[in-house]
Amino acid sequence: MNEQTILLLFLIFGLGITLLLYVWKAKKEIEYRKDERWQLIQNKANNTANYSNYILILFLAAGEAVTLFKDIQITFTFDKALTYGLLFVGLRNSIEFFSLKYYDKQL
Repeated sequence: MNEQTILLLFLIFGLGITLLLYVWKAKKEIEYRKDERWQLIQNKANNTANYSNYILILFLAAGEAVTLFKDIQITFTFDKALTYGLLFVGLRNSIEFFSLKYYDKQL
């Protein structure tokens, strides 16, 4: 498999999990009627998913520090940046989805 096929599979997975997340959240909001328990579950899951944002910021800062102190020429196209951004959104949504399911069973 080449790189484009792997990226396409991850993008399809990210799209599927994003759609599943929004449908599942809407179903649970109707089921729980937006009570305090559901809001607590959503807050905990959102905090868990926000850790991925912190990790992304650390990776970007480390990458920037490496390029500042080393003479490295990196060509990064806008298309590639958008693709990686979409992959990150899919990853974050999958983390939120699975943490919602976990906290829903716990509480």
